[in-house]
Amino acid sequence: MTNSKKGPKRKFWPAKLPTNVRFDTDLIPFRNYAYFSLFASLATILAVVLLLKKLPPQVPLYYGLPEGEAQLAPALGLILPSLVSLGVLIINVMACFLMEDEFLKKALILTSIGVTFFTVITTIKIIFLVGSF
Repeated sequence: MTNSKKGPKRKFWPAKLPTNVRFDTDLIPFRNYAYFSLFASLATILAVVLLLKKLPPQVPLYYGLPEGEAQLAPALGLILPSLVSLGVLIINVMACFLMEDEFLKKALILTSIGVTFFTVITTIKIIFLVGSF
C-alpha cells in the first residue's frame, strides 16, 4: 500500500547561484515590517549612544555567564544586541533575493523581526534597570 509515485521536487534554493539577481524590494515579503525592524534596531543603537551619560560604566549584558564580573560589559556594549539583529536582518534579506520558495522567504523575514523585537526589549529593560533617570 505504498505510493511509489513521488511528487515533483520543490526547489528551496537554486542549484547554482543566479547571475542576474534582481535586488528589487518587491521580492521581500513583509517589506514594511522589515523596514520597521531596521528602524527599530537603528533607533535602539542611537538611544544607547545618547543615553551613555545616564548609564554606569559597566552594565549587565551577558546573563548566560556566571554571576559577577563575567556578566558585565561596557555601557557601549549595549549596542551589540542591536548590531546582531541588524546582521541577522541583512543576511536574511540577502537570502530572500536568492531563494525561490515564498514560505522560506516569509520565515526568514519573520525570524528577523522576532530577533529585533527581543533585542530591543532586552536593551530597553537593561537601560531601565541600571540607568539613572
